[in-house]
Amino acid sequence: MTNPDIVSLDGKLLAAFLAAAEELHFGRAAARLFMTQPPFSQLIRRVEDVVGAPLFIRTTRSVRLTPAGQVMLDHVRGMADASARMLRDVRQAARGEGGALTVGLTPTAACSPLAERLYQFRKRHPSVDLELREMNSNQMDAALRLRSIDVALMRPMALDADIDVIEVFDEPLLLALRADDALARRKRVALTQVADLPLIGYSQAVSPYFRRMLQGLFSSIGRRPRYVQDSVLPTVLTLVEAGVGAAIVPWTMTRSRGDALVFLPISGVGKARATIVMASLADSANAVVPKAQELLLSRRS
Repeated sequence: MTNPDIVSLDGKLLAAFLAAAEELHFGRAAARLFMTQPPFSQLIRRVEDVVGAPLFIRTTRSVRLTPAGQVMLDHVRGMADASARMLRDVRQAARGEGGALTVGLTPTAACSPLAERLYQFRKRHPSVDLELREMNSNQMDAALRLRSIDVALMRPMALDADIDVIEVFDEPLLLALRADDALARRKRVALTQVADLPLIGYSQAVSPYFRRMLQGLFSSIGRRPRYVQDSVLPTVLTLVEAGVGAAIVPWTMTRSRGDALVFLPISGVGKARATIVMASLADSANAVVPKAQELLLSRRS
């Protein structure tokens, strides 16, 4: 049975809501849809009538979303992504082509050899529309559930059982220092020495994987590090270059910097290595996903 409210929320109304929610300015939102403001405002009132709740708080100086408006924005963005994917897939099927694959990847994955593997995938499957989106791991977890991405190349994190996870890459951890640092001339540095340095740590909200990894390393030697600031990759390296402190970083980060920094192996970390995993929904109907898994695993380092 068709829900009459869903029928009432046609594409024009949803487009108006999305424009207003993203612009937070009715004049700009109306212009985005090539409308004048009075009829645009009427569309927003119609949306709120159908929903049965105010979605915006408007003053003479600002527009902001209500809690209900924020929830609706999250859903409408998911619908917009799903609609775009539907049109793309249908058009490719009509052309007899091989489908589409949307890959979310962390900034460190983008700097890793996985980028070359994705290039090889594109060469082997030229009919597949490959789209790459840079995100952090938390964003990719949500994007997988919304089905706005097919595959996530991410750092390990707690995921539900309905998401398949395969390790596709691992790398050593290195100490990043300014090239003029007193330790920079050494061939390697001990973890106990690193604990005495002013260090850049990792944000729990954005980089929980590296934060947990460093906590485990220093706990294993009974030391508490001297964190002077928390940040995220690759900004961590900018802070090191600015002289704020040193940082423990994955090997991939050495590929993106010039001569201002040096990267030293760390002794005393045992077998600790940073890993990247490929995550996808177990019930994904996208036939391209197994092809991507096959290539990424065949060249695993």
